[in-house]
Amino acid sequence: MQPLGTVVAFGAGPIGALARLDATALACDLLEADFRRLKQAEAGSLLLVLLDDAGNPALAAATKAIRILRMRGGGEAVVVVPPVPADPGPLATQRIERAAELTGACVLQPIDTGWADAVRCLVEPLAIFGLVGVEPREIRSLLRPRAALLHASPARVLSGARDVLLTCRLRPDATLRDVDEAARQARELAPSARLVIAGPEVSADEGARVLAASFL
Repeated sequence: MQPLGTVVAFGAGPIGALARLDATALACDLLEADFRRLKQAEAGSLLLVLLDDAGNPALAAATKAIRILRMRGGGEAVVVVPPVPADPGPLATQRIERAAELTGACVLQPIDTGWADAVRCLVEPLAIFGLVGVEPREIRSLLRPRAALLHASPARVLSGARDVLLTCRLRPDATLRDVDEAARQARELAPSARLVIAGPEVSADEGARVLAASFL
């Protein structure tokens, strides 16, 4: 059976992030970068490549990994570049857009969060039962070659976003009011953006309650 996702980690930071993910719950294969192993893997319908460097050699390696996995039947691809502590300026955003052109993938940069939450934001709504569900095509339609920024709060959604994905992680003590409040904040900040909302039920962990991805 095809896994929902294949997550490939390049470098120490991304490899450490794999240890914080539950492969069974996410229905994903979590792999350290090894091109020989990738050539034998059963690729997931989502491909996520986690990088600890956003330079040209790293982007070339990500492109190669995506190409191999697509030959193995893989689907939409996301490259997650290294997290940064604050919103990047216009030049940094241009670099993310250039990376999307070079890799032919959606390039996602975490802000004030990390690689593990990037995986959770995209995969949990599809893998884990949700009180607020989405059609898989709604999320997959977001993942074309483009730049995106990920925040751990809906209050950081970009006003210029064309699409926004809110993954409201409903822990045992959460309520649907949390979802309503996150959606309200996102709509106020980006009123013209298409808003996709998901609310998977997750167990208590260290991840953010709301993950907000702004797609440019």
